Amino acid sequence: MLQLSMFNFFFYWAMSIINAFFPLLFRYKGLSPGQIGIVLAVGPVVAIFSQPLWGIISDKKQTVKKILLLLLVATLVIGLAIFFSPTMLLLVICMLVFHFFMSPIQPLLDSLSTTFAKENGRSYGSIRVWGSIGFATASFIIGFIIGKIGIQYLWIIYTIIIVGVFLIALKLSDSKAPRNPVTKEGFKKAFRNPQFFIFLIAVLFIAIPHRMNDGMLALYLKSLGAPEGLIGLAWTFSALSEAPVVGIMYILMRRIPLLVLISIAGCFYTIRWFLYSLLSEPVLIVSSQAMHSVTFAIFMVASLQYVASIIPREMIATGQTAYFATFNGLAPIIGSAAGGYLMEHFGGSYIYRLGSFSALIGTFIVVVLFLRERKVQNEKQYA
Repeated sequence: MLQLSMFNFFFYWAMSIINAFFPLLFRYKGLSPGQIGIVLAVGPVVAIFSQPLWGIISDKKQTVKKILLLLLVATLVIGLAIFFSPTMLLLVICMLVFHFFMSPIQPLLDSLSTTFAKENGRSYGSIRVWGSIGFATASFIIGFIIGKIGIQYLWIIYTIIIVGVFLIALKLSDSKAPRNPVTKEGFKKAFRNPQFFIFLIAVLFIAIPHRMNDGMLALYLKSLGAPEGLIGLAWTFSALSEAPVVGIMYILMRRIPLLVLISIAGCFYTIRWFLYSLLSEPVLIVSSQAMHSVTFAIFMVASLQYVASIIPREMIATGQTAYFATFNGLAPIIGSAAGGYLMEHFGGSYIYRLGSFSALIGTFIVVVLFLRERKVQNEKQYA
């Protein structure tokens, strides 16, 4: 468990660089918000295909560890190419290749952590929480460092982190239990379930502004005059607030229906983005990042559990892959591309107002799903 926790902790240092500081790096290179949105959107395009592809390869080889080691080496090499790409075209190409190798690491790590937790009587949250702590720590420290030395030297920090994560991965152990593979037939069966399909639509509407915020928050804060250290602190607040909620979600899910929890998260998402559209002081927006605890933390854990509850056991891997393809694939494609374009032409407050409306639509769909399920349950009870 120590190695997995350490891997989560330091891998999310790398995630901090990608989510919090890549937009600032691209701004330093002279790209406009619209161009940055395009560069950020191309990665998730390839991620939709690369995540299930590497999952299938991992299933066939019955190893996660060796796949992780391979992906980390490729991520280091291509990541360095991103830092030194002089043109937007090269950045787009590098980001496509980079995400082909980088994006599968998180779901593979989650799979390894989940399996380890089940086999050893541990909770997944007790392992995953170290990722949140790592992200929070990294955002603050890296933001402070680049505020002193400059964003152009971010590649040095990135190299040290990836090499460290690789060394930790050498100590990991594969699970001995065989995993159910993701198959084309499994996808067909999963999407024949209208409940699952409608839920993914709701996820998409809620996830679009979330992923838009991932790419545009640093640019929005920078436009309001925030220094790099304060921008890093914004991600520290969000990750620190997420950690305790992830840790207690197993208690909440025993007492509150999953769709109700997801609806609550959706309501807070709606409020959060509308609040961002009204605030003009960077410090207030940074403080509001603490709402990550009642938005993403609740939404992520409850949604994955809900997918597992409505998908047959033998297709859970397929269902989770479809969920991640929606949340980490389609949503950031739309959120980054549209968010960058609209921010450049209409400003940051405008994109957050739209984000609030999108989250409201998704929440409404979840509420309808819950009422429909409750009606079906009542009809069965009194039949």
